[in-house]
Amino acid sequence: MSRSSDAHTKELLPVNSTGQAPRDVTFESLGVGTPIAAALRAAFPDVQKPTTMQRKMISAVVGRQDILLQDFTGTGKSFGLLLGLLSKPRISRYDAKKGKDHATKGITTLLIVPHRDLAYQFLHWLHHMLTSAGEPGPYSLASIAQVLVRGSPPKNLTNSSPRILEAIVNPSSSGISVLRDYPPHILIATPTALMDVLREEPEVLQLSTLSTVVVDEVDWLLKAPQKGLKYGTEKEARLKQKQHPEVLKTVLDVLYTNTKTNASNLLRRDLLKMKLAPIDRPQLIMLSATMRNRLRTSFFGAYGWFKRGKVLKLIKASSSSRPAHGLNRTITHHVLVMSQDGSVRNIAGARKARAPTPSDSSEQTSSFGEQDEEEEFIFDEDDETLLDDETNANMLQASPVFSPGMLEAVASAFALDVPNIALLVVPATTSVRRVIFDLKQLGVNAHGLDLVDNEAGRGHLLSKDRDIPDENPTLLVSTLATTRGIDFPALTHVFLLGLPEGRAGDVYQHVAGRVGRFGRRGKVITIVEGRRENEGERGKVCVRDDSKKMDIMLKKLGIGATKLEHFD
Repeated sequence: MSRSSDAHTKELLPVNSTGQAPRDVTFESLGVGTPIAAALRAAFPDVQKPTTMQRKMISAVVGRQDILLQDFTGTGKSFGLLLGLLSKPRISRYDAKKGKDHATKGITTLLIVPHRDLAYQFLHWLHHMLTSAGEPGPYSLASIAQVLVRGSPPKNLTNSSPRILEAIVNPSSSGISVLRDYPPHILIATPTALMDVLREEPEVLQLSTLSTVVVDEVDWLLKAPQKGLKYGTEKEARLKQKQHPEVLKTVLDVLYTNTKTNASNLLRRDLLKMKLAPIDRPQLIMLSATMRNRLRTSFFGAYGWFKRGKVLKLIKASSSSRPAHGLNRTITHHVLVMSQDGSVRNIAGARKARAPTPSDSSEQTSSFGEQDEEEEFIFDEDDETLLDDETNANMLQASPVFSPGMLEAVASAFALDVPNIALLVVPATTSVRRVIFDLKQLGVNAHGLDLVDNEAGRGHLLSKDRDIPDENPTLLVSTLATTRGIDFPALTHVFLLGLPEGRAGDVYQHVAGRVGRFGRRGKVITIVEGRRENEGERGKVCVRDDSKKMDIMLKKLGIGATKLEHFD
């Protein structure tokens, strides 16, 4: 049986007379190195103590046990993870003939992320900590952490710090020279860029020193194997897997199994032959805010990367102190419906906004603050809740659509309600550049969410001035793929254009989780089209009502829509 988070906490931390871990636990007592804790406090003076989840996870990360972590958005998972990884001992390699005096440091941790902006966020946090004591020397940041991603070579990043430029590499031969000359303690990479190097120049990575592998937002990078498929469908799935294999699966098969796929088997054999594979099995850490039970189970069974009884499970369970959807009660949810005549109204059934209470205004000042309640949450619902009728079920399966006229509703709500910074998430098939262009035509200060190429996005990464109105508020535009895991402390509003795609409930939680972090207030505003009729083939009338589909999804999550002021 896997160890529970409570048992792990009691073992590592002293307990008080109530049997609970004390509230005055420090980062140092959890295993964070003294220099790292000092740099943390200098860079983020509002950070006074670790959050509940950080108290449980940091000591486990510093250790060697595998971890399966699922927690709400905004509880400090990513930052706590980074502190734990920085505190792990650095591993060196040396030639036995030359002796330990000629040892060179190697990569200790491989941190795999779904998109480059999340990788850059980790790097900016580190850079902020490193520069808190003054301007660091050349390659000082690169020796601690590097980001390995495709595209965006450093020559395009003229406005960034030289230390950040040095720490960003790409898979090309010229792009990985820094990785070869200055192996980092932590390598932050996307799966595709990592696989490029593994296949072309694996000697650059020198994975023999690897002690930990972390996969952040794992449910975005990996899907649970389908079960109950008929022979024909299963055969087609195998063929598709050969043509378009999941890159993360291949990477983890290389590191943790002997076979599984031809690609991973051959690559693993080559690495072993060149003595570039890890000497010992690396610690494996998987985390996300939304992991279905089927995916978690597959890590032990179908994929076989975890061993039962050897994994620490830090998984939130439901409680009366937090709604079933896991989002903070300080978030209000709004849905604006655009009808065929162009008018915009609140969704039918939306309740009137209540007046703020003193408990609502007691926000945490820390970007990585504390919530005192011991909340537990498990999101195990693989089978969707039964819908009222077949019509509703069919509507949920329909592909979402995007109407350019909906941008006017976004621009209006943004102008009336946003004091500083907001985020707009658009469907994956939508051109972000075109959306930004159209929004600027409507007078909105819109920019793409790009933490490297775009200074507007970078400037808000560490900003905490959420309560100071900006004369020209910023609207950052992105798709879901580049939104997961990003934390903007000053963010107060998230706009979702159209219906959530894919697993609607999970997608909505990740989008909504960008605000309301650590008990702060926030608004999630979804703009959808109402009932409309279109004439299809042979004169058949097709009816679509995205507002009804949105209402169904919110009810499944246990969320009630609130009326947005200024709209009927």
